Amino acid sequence: MFRANRWLARVRDVRDTGAPPPLNVDGPTWAVDIGDDYDMPADVDASFRTVRKVAVGHFAVFLGVVVGVPVLTLTVDWWSGGRLVGGMSPSFVMAAFGLYVFFFALAVAAATLSNGVEERMLGAQEREPVDPGDDS
Repeated sequence: MFRANRWLARVRDVRDTGAPPPLNVDGPTWAVDIGDDYDMPADVDASFRTVRKVAVGHFAVFLGVVVGVPVLTLTVDWWSGGRLVGGMSPSFVMAAFGLYVFFFALAVAAATLSNGVEERMLGAQEREPVDPGDDS
């Protein structure tokens, strides 16, 4: 509790005076950058709703594929009766290898899309404007 109070005091010092907090002899110090770098609640809410839609869509795809494997096994004869490399049936190959590849691809797609949505919708104040005349 004592450390939390010291942290709050440093944050208040930075917020009230704009000066950096005093050095802490117990360890390294850091200050919270309290500026205009925040997102409005409406922006966060809209981002949450959009990411939730993305998650529900990816879950529907996941559920469709996971349920589809046993449904194919029960309804299509060649799915469990056919033979591929090494005498393995397509159902076995899908369960042993295909689902893992699918899960990885779905996870990468969901993470990439969700991160992209959050990056576009949140943190607009944090981005520096690009100066076209700057050659550095």
